[in-house]
Amino acid sequence: PMGWADIFVLLFVTIGPVRASLVYLGLTKSADDSLKRAIAFRTVTVSTVICLVFALIGAAILAGLKVTTEALLIAGGIILLLFAINLILGEDKDQGADGPPPTPSLDVATYPLAVPLMASPQGLVAIVAIEGTLQGTGDGAIFLVLILAVMAINLGFLLAADKIFAKIPPATLKIVLRIVGLLLCALAVQLMIFGFDGLGLIPDPEVELNG
Repeated sequence: PMGWADIFVLLFVTIGPVRASLVYLGLTKSADDSLKRAIAFRTVTVSTVICLVFALIGAAILAGLKVTTEALLIAGGIILLLFAINLILGEDKDQGADGPPPTPSLDVATYPLAVPLMASPQGLVAIVAIEGTLQGTGDGAIFLVLILAVMAINLGFLLAADKIFAKIPPATLKIVLRIVGLLLCALAVQLMIFGFDGLGLIPDPEVELNG
């Protein structure tokens, strides 16, 4: 199974703060400090509730849809891989850098900040896939704590977004995003490997492939 460090990195990349923080900056350019804080808290609250619901009923979703854990791991790995490739090769066109900033409103906390940027589709797939591989109540509790830890980091990022990104040159941020994307590619492939291994499609590593 994946280690807790791997799971934390996967959660941080898929439901973490970077993309949501960048869009948050663009959407709140003309907002006052109190509205910025309100948007930040609502964004993280909504995202936390959604992610915890998916973590708690992931097994029920699998059982109800008659989907095996292996199938979800493979499907989740493919989705995560596509997302990671977009991070590496794609250009962020949704950050609203051109033109006047939109009128700030508390409504942006739910959409697009909470969904689909923070509680992202790929993040929810990852949560359900990971939840399906956990053993026992203890592992489930640790998993919930990791989700809450990532959400706490998200709140810190949003509240300090102006200061954080003011000190990071755009070119440096793009490089960091691509490194993160490369790391996510590896984790996505690892998810698929776990799925194929569960189906018995991965050869025994102790067996020499060339005889």
